[in-house]
Order: sequence, then C-alpha cells, then structure tokens
Amino acid sequence: MSEAGDRRDCFGRDGELAEISAALVGPGAVGVVVEGDTGVGKTSLIETVHAERGGRDLWVRGDRVLAESPFGAFGLAVDLADDEGTLLNRVVTLLTAGEEAPVVFVDDAHHLDDASVSVLSQLATDGEIRIAVTVQPGLDGRSPHFRELVADGLLRHVLLGPLHEDDVTAMLEHHLGGVVSRGVIDATMFLTTGVPVRVLELLRYARQWDRFRLRHGVWLLDRLDIAYDERVRDVISYHLARYSEEQRSALELVVLAGEVEVGLMLGAGYGEAADDLVAAGVIGLESRGSPVYVALESHSTETIRVTVPVGRSRRMFELVESAPGAPSQRSRMLRADWGLSCGARISLRDSIEAARIAIALGEWHRALRILRGVPFEAMDSQELFDLGRLYCDVNLVPVGLDILAKAVRSAQAPFLVLEAFIVWIFRDVGRESPSLSVDDFLTALDRIEDAADGDGDVLAQIDLARVTLERVSRLTWARLSGDDVVDARWLSAEGVSETLRASIAIAFATKELERGRGEDVLALLEETESTMTTVGTPLIMLDCFRTWAMLQAGRREEVKLGLGEVRSQDLAFLAASSGPRDLVLARILGQEGRWAESAGRAAAAVEAFEYWNQQQFMAFALAQAEYSAMMSGNAEAADDFDARFVRLPVANVYLEGGRARGLRLVARAVLTGEQSYLDALDGVLAEAEADHEIALAMRLRLELLRHFGLYDAEAILSLAAVAGERDRRRFGALGAALRDEEPEALMTVADDLDAIGPDLAERCRDIAESWRAEPPTHTQRAQEQAVELTNRERQISRLIVAGLSNAEIAEELGVAVRTVEGHTYRMYRKLGITSRSEVAEALSRLRAERPA
Repeated sequence: MSEAGDRRDCFGRDGELAEISAALVGPGAVGVVVEGDTGVGKTSLIETVHAERGGRDLWVRGDRVLAESPFGAFGLAVDLADDEGTLLNRVVTLLTAGEEAPVVFVDDAHHLDDASVSVLSQLATDGEIRIAVTVQPGLDGRSPHFRELVADGLLRHVLLGPLHEDDVTAMLEHHLGGVVSRGVIDATMFLTTGVPVRVLELLRYARQWDRFRLRHGVWLLDRLDIAYDERVRDVISYHLARYSEEQRSALELVVLAGEVEVGLMLGAGYGEAADDLVAAGVIGLESRGSPVYVALESHSTETIRVTVPVGRSRRMFELVESAPGAPSQRSRMLRADWGLSCGARISLRDSIEAARIAIALGEWHRALRILRGVPFEAMDSQELFDLGRLYCDVNLVPVGLDILAKAVRSAQAPFLVLEAFIVWIFRDVGRESPSLSVDDFLTALDRIEDAADGDGDVLAQIDLARVTLERVSRLTWARLSGDDVVDARWLSAEGVSETLRASIAIAFATKELERGRGEDVLALLEETESTMTTVGTPLIMLDCFRTWAMLQAGRREEVKLGLGEVRSQDLAFLAASSGPRDLVLARILGQEGRWAESAGRAAAAVEAFEYWNQQQFMAFALAQAEYSAMMSGNAEAADDFDARFVRLPVANVYLEGGRARGLRLVARAVLTGEQSYLDALDGVLAEAEADHEIALAMRLRLELLRHFGLYDAEAILSLAAVAGERDRRRFGALGAALRDEEPEALMTVADDLDAIGPDLAERCRDIAESWRAEPPTHTQRAQEQAVELTNRERQISRLIVAGLSNAEIAEELGVAVRTVEGHTYRMYRKLGITSRSEVAEALSRLRAERPA
C-alpha cells in the first residue's frame, strides 16, 4: 500500500509516529486509534508507519458508499456476492492470515459499517490481530468508533490537532525554500489553522497565482488587491457535510449578519440547530440587552460569506433587516457588506459609516469593497483622509496620496492637515508625489488661520502644526526627538487625533528608549494604546515600540507570548505588520545567541519593509540584518545589507536611527578591521553620551567589549549609575569587575550576562581567564594612551610582523579570533597606527624611545 517512508508531510509529528509504531509491537496494547479532524494528517501518519513496516500489512479504507453493505470495505479482497453464510468466516480468515497477530491498517474507520467495526474489535480484543485505525470526530467532538477498546486500555489513543506554528513554518520553508516572513506565517496559520492538508493546498494555490512573492530569498505576502481575499477562499473551502440542513442555514445566517437575536432565529425555525452549533463552539451566544447568537470569526467564515447563493443570501438579508433591533458596530459593518454583495440597496451614508467601522477594526479589504461605489463628492474631509490613509496602509500609495491631497484642500481642522502630513512624510520618502508637497500643507494651514477669526484654540493647533512641519521636513538621518519636535502636553489635549497622538508618543518613545527609560516608555505607550480605536499603521508602530520597551525592561518571555496575538486577520494588515513582528523576533533571537535564526528574521523584516514601503523602519532593519548576518558568520550577506544601508535616502525620518548607525558601524569594524569605522563609532558614542542616551551608549560600550575586548570601566559605571534598577545592578557589577580586574567577580557577572548575550558573557570569561593566567600587576585601562604593551600584545605584535593573519595567530596562541582582534585594536591605539604594515616600524620606534 504505502511507498518507502517519506516523512515530508509529517512535520511536527515525530512523537505521534513513535507512539503509533510502539502500539503495534509492544505489550499492553493491541493497536492504536488515531483521531483527528479532516486534513490533520491521520492518513499520512499511518501510511508512513505502514511503509516503515515494509508495506506488507493489510490495508483497508472505509467509504461512505461501501458502508451501506456489511463488510463493504473488504469487497476488494472478499467476494461480497458469494455465499452470505460464509462471509464472516472469509473476512476473519482475511484479517488473521499470515503471521501470528497480524497488523491491520484501517483508514477512515468512521466510514465502516457496524459489522466490520464489530469483527475488528472482537479480533483485537481476543489478541488475534493488532489494528491501527484512523477516525474523525463527530460534531460533538468525539468519535463513537472503538471508544470502548480505548477506555479499556486495549487501544492507544493518539489525538491529532493542528500543527504548532513552528512546525507550520518548517513545513513552509521546506516546500518553498528560503525564509518565510511573519506575514506569510500569520496568513497561513489563519487560513489553514495549522491543518497540514490545508497548508499544502494553500501552497499549491500560492504557486499557481504567485500569491507569495520571493524577494532576496524571503517569501512575502503579495500586494493584496481587493479580489485577493476572495480568490484565497477557494483554497480553504469550508466542508459543511457534517451539518444538517438546519444547522447549515443557521450558521450561514449568523455568519452573514454577524449576530442574530435568539427570537429571530427561533422564528425562522433554526433555534435548536443554532443551540447545537453553540454547544459545538461554532458560534457564540451572548447577552446584549437580549440574547444574540454571534459569529466567531475563523478561516471559514469569509468562505461562507462568499459561497452562499445570491438568491438565498438576499432572502436571509431581508429577513434580518426586517427585524427590529440595535446591532453592534461590527454587525452593522458586516450587514452593509452583505447587502452590497447580494444586491440590496445600501445608502451612501451607511456605506461610508460601515467602511469607517471596517477601517477602525483593521478590516482593510472589507472597507475597500464597501467604498468601491462611493463617489469622493459624498465624503467630507475627515472621510477622505480615512480613505486616503487606508489606500496608503494597503500600499496603494499613489492613489492614497491623491485622496489625501483632496482631504488637505478641503480640511477645516489644523490637526487633520497635520495627520495628512504625517502619513505623507512616512509614505512619500523621496518627496516625489505630484499630489502633495510641504507647501500644500502650509497653504492649508494659512487658509484655516484666515477663517479662524482669532480663535485661540485653533491658532494654538496651527502653531503646533507649523512647528512640526518645519522641523520634521528638514530632518536628515534623524532620531525622532520628543524634546525637539513636539510638546508632550498635546498627548492629553482634547481634539488631538489618534494618528497625531500616536506620532507624538512614538517621538517620545524613541528618545526615552535611547535614554534607557523602558518602563516609562511602556507606561506612556500603554496609556496611548488604551485610547486608540483604529487598528491601522499607527497602532502597528506603537505595538513595535511597546515590545522594544518591554525588551529593554527585561520582559522577553512576555513579548514572545504576545507575538502570538494578531490584532486583525485581514491579509493586508498581516502583510503590513509582518516587518515589525520579524524585527522584534530578530532582536529576541539575537539576545538568545541564536544568530542564524536572527539573521533570517531580520532579512525578512528588511524585505517586508521595502516591499510595503515602510521606509521609517528601514535604517534599523538593515543595520540589524547586517549585524545578525555578521554574528552568524555570513559576511557576504552583511556586505549586501550594508550596500543597501548606504543607499538609503538621507532626507527621511528613521526610527531608531542612532542605534542603527551604531550597529552598522560595529558590524563594519568587525568585518573589515578598518580603524575608520571604530573612529566613527566613537563619534556616535560621544553623541549618545552627550545627549544622555544611556541605553544607546551602554549598548555601544558593550559592543566594544564584546567584539574587541575594549572597555572603559569608569564610563560603564557612570552609565550604570543612571540606568534602571535591573541594568544598574547588572552593568554596575560589570563595571566594578572590570575596574578592579577581579577574575572571580567577572566570572559571576558573565553568568548573569548569559541571559542577554551569550557571546558577551563569553568575552568576559575570556578576559577573566587571561587575568587568572597572567594576574595584572597594575591598573589597566583598555583605552588608555600609555605606550606600554602587555605580554599578550607583544606576542601578537611579533606574530603580525612574521606575517600571520589574525586567524593564524589565534590558532598559534590557542585563543579566539575575537580575542586577537581586541588585542590588536588596543595595540594599534597605543602605538598610534592604523594598519598591520605599520607594526614593525612602530615597535622599532618604541624600543628606541625606551630608556637604556
């Protein structure tokens, strides 16, 4: 039956495969029942076990049609039309033929007739055969087949659920090749719920229609035109066969309407069916003044919405619309979308209101569908802004900017002009759009001022808008600075829009994170998020900064758990949030020392940001990708990312710009060994310390220690003294151990540093071991200027003069290359040189200057 064991479709099932195999040979059981829903891989598992056993065991498959006849599943091996009186004996002979207690594999055993189930159960109970059967649960979640044998312990029970996300990711990367972005992973998990067969179907569909795009070795979601959602639903067509006609109608009604009052469902004759669906967890039952059945969104609900025949859909729509009630916002949105799809009359005002609800809920494609027939003339300036931002969110930027221009020209509120400016500044990186320029925003503010008639509140808003436009417009390589751009008081002012409030919060978060105030930033962002009602790009950015603040506060595990939560399952939203989520993962994996995985996530972030035109993230993403590639040993990839980094537009607003420059310079210095990069890094460090950017300065000093063995103990102690409690303790201990040159203390610190950087901890252990081997006789400073070489530096200098490379020197001395690089850099600084070719001359000069 089965071919040689190829486990490619059994990702994440090693434990189950072992359990099935063991149940067929060991004592204590006469077989195994493998239970799971359609597509979870039951057949693949037992086919694999069957093949690994040699493929000679009897294989039987249940079938709905064959179940109409006694022993119908055995019809290919036993003549069912022959003497009925001997049929049972012939089936028993078939099952028990061959070696003692043969193994019988039965796929889809839930489609067996009662006689077949009975004989298999009896023979297994008597020890005449062993069985491996697959069954599918019923609507109540349980399968009645072979339940007694499982309860008696005669059959092992293997319950298969959907695959874990990690296993789905491995499956995607196996079949696609390359790295898959978070957007692809999130979309696949939602569209397939981790069911292997659905994953394979989605992959086949994606290949056929080029729905996953390959860019520089990374698979991304495509640009997601409006019809994309509808086409994808073909891949995940919902199997309604298990439901009765009444249950199917009840499910369709609730899904289409979003919610249906119990009284209406009873009047339609679907009350009992709806209660069965509630019991099965397919729909919900909530009290909203009166009890209502509520749709539970899943991969299948959108499929139902587009596959109900138009005629039946229209009749159900009229039934729901004729009933009194006050549906929720979500239900109003769904009903407007439903009415438009089935040809009902929906007013322009209802369409606009439904679309704005969809935008607020992060259902971007639904909003675009609803607005498809709404003319711009029917929208006011705020509604035009919402539509323009929506088009930018789904990466249809030229269209979005055209609509934003209409909103700016008709705007009556200064903050609306400022909101539009913020969207424009992030989306039109090259300032190339013919629709908008800085002058358009200033002209709009002048017009509003002329009409303000001296209104103090309006004039104050205009002043803020003008200051922001002026300062942000001229930023080059800027770290958004809360001190320099906006006044924090606007965060709590009335009338401040969500986009503006989020932008102010991000400006302050950027500065405060660099200052090491992660807990303060977290409180600010959580307060800001609590007031947000729209799931859009500002919230994506807030989420990203919130996770960075949590990482700075040492809450890594909490961040990892939070990454499993997605605010919207809209495919465009998943694509737009892909880059930020991958970037966070890259940082976490780097902290854990898993640099190859970090490099993959960082690369995915870069490609997602570039493809989705999220340029504000590009500087830090490219720097992280370059750094992670360097740490994983992939110098070629690091060079490629650096080349893209230096091509970034200078006139742009980049989030985490200071950290980006620092990481990039560290990677360049390590990979090239050129002094110029370390000199530039010293400049960034000096800027950070001058601006009291404690976290950034500490990060750079740790990088110098990690890669070059360079440290200024007093500077580390000074930074630790003004850091948060956790970093004050950790880095204060590091600075003290380095200052006092205490190997045991540094070893203790290294154990603590393992949690945030295993390679940094290893560097500290190397230094401590060198102190043990050669106890310091005087206070050393890695960056002091005294021209006095240590024994190790003299050893390395002689080997350099002899022509050995750093790798050869490391092998000669039995140390890491990183250690040689650190000693070499320190020696260069002492001797006042910048290259290996100058070492011999500098040593001669040093000897000549030494007193006789």
